[in-house]
Amino acid sequence: MSKKTNDIFDYLPKCAPDTAQGTQARLKLSQLKPTQNAVGMDEVNTKTKKIASKSDKKLEDYLLQRTIPIIIGNNGQYYLIDHHHLATSLWLAKGDMYVPVEVTKNWNPIEGSSFWRAMAANNWVYPFDAMGAGPDNPATLKQHVKDLDNDIYRSLSWVVRSDYGYVKDPNNAIFAEFKWGSFFRTRVIFHAQLSCEKKCMEMTLADIEKDDPDDYHEKIAYALYLASSREAAGLPGFVGRSN
Repeated sequence: MSKKTNDIFDYLPKCAPDTAQGTQARLKLSQLKPTQNAVGMDEVNTKTKKIASKSDKKLEDYLLQRTIPIIIGNNGQYYLIDHHHLATSLWLAKGDMYVPVEVTKNWNPIEGSSFWRAMAANNWVYPFDAMGAGPDNPATLKQHVKDLDNDIYRSLSWVVRSDYGYVKDPNNAIFAEFKWGSFFRTRVIFHAQLSCEKKCMEMTLADIEKDDPDDYHEKIAYALYLASSREAAGLPGFVGRSN
């Protein structure tokens, strides 16, 4: 009998509050606490389609190459510090399944402001909202990957990176895409954003491309130009001209 998607990692131990640093284990998506408030839904939607089409075996292989790093802290809470887009896509495609995780740090005895200071010192929390406002008290962070808001500028940074406007590598700062998103937020405005009346936060780049392809392609080209300009020279993964 084939395993259900929910059980494909049953050979990994369940993660517990006392699981040692460096251990690979499994947790359900609903147990993972985000360390950011937003994702780019264009990237999420693309990943969701890809994941939904995978067999359990291919999904297992795919996820073992993308083990989710977590911090244990705040009295037995599990915080994902990367792969928020992947976790959200998995939730949308497969529901509350077990995923492979690796314990980056076990800080379970550390709680409250001491925990969050340690997280901030390691750049493992991004306490800004989907509109770029913040930093906010970490108590305002979303509690589930299904609740993460859409940040269209995080999507824009993903599109620019996909078109080789900048690079992502192990030496890049964590939350690099959000830093690029903040850079674009004050420089690129799509026509649709100026006429939006309701559900504006839910707007995706795919919506804009469908409704106003000329403006979409013009603004993507402009964002790619900006990514190579001297203005962007200090951003992680910059590959453009610096002089």
